[in-house]
Amino acid sequence: MMPLMETIRAYLGWCPMQASMRPDLTVRPATAAAAGGQDGPLRVEPGWWKRYHNQLLITAVAFSAATAALFILFEDASGHLAMWTGLAIGVGAALGFLLSYRKQYARVAAGEFVRDNMTRRQRIVRSLSLPVASVLLAAVMAYFVLGGMFDRILGLMLGICLICWTWYGLTILWERRHKAIMIAEWGSVYTVDTATEGERV
Repeated sequence: MMPLMETIRAYLGWCPMQASMRPDLTVRPATAAAAGGQDGPLRVEPGWWKRYHNQLLITAVAFSAATAALFILFEDASGHLAMWTGLAIGVGAALGFLLSYRKQYARVAAGEFVRDNMTRRQRIVRSLSLPVASVLLAAVMAYFVLGGMFDRILGLMLGICLICWTWYGLTILWERRHKAIMIAEWGSVYTVDTATEGERV
């Protein structure tokens, strides 16, 4: 009975371990770096939230919703000069990012922002950057609220919205041009090659 079953399986190409087996991904040795400076494959299966452009999208939508709510609450603030000044600052920051994003994203693709490749000081700075920026933003908002400067709050929010949407659009454009997806997780930012389904660039 067994020789007959083996013959049938050989003709049909069926393998009892087929469901548990998975072909290994091909990794370009020049582009993969493992922890400790040793070369090796890095396989990732990024979730929706780990994709950098999705994080930027949620941030941009959140700031846009907050700005729209503020416009409804303070309709008369749109005529003040301070609001347009804040918006102009946001435009300037967006233009600055537009001029520098290629160099910054090239560094990401080169692996400079992988946590294992950073020095201890770089890891600390990267870990504290978001909390410090959040505290500063909250402090500025509180100062404007206590001073009754609602036009400046709207200007600041409009500027941040413009920066976030510009950042999001340029990230999507860069990913499509380079056929890669940027991944942000656990203090690291790196790129994954979309053409090879999970191979880090």
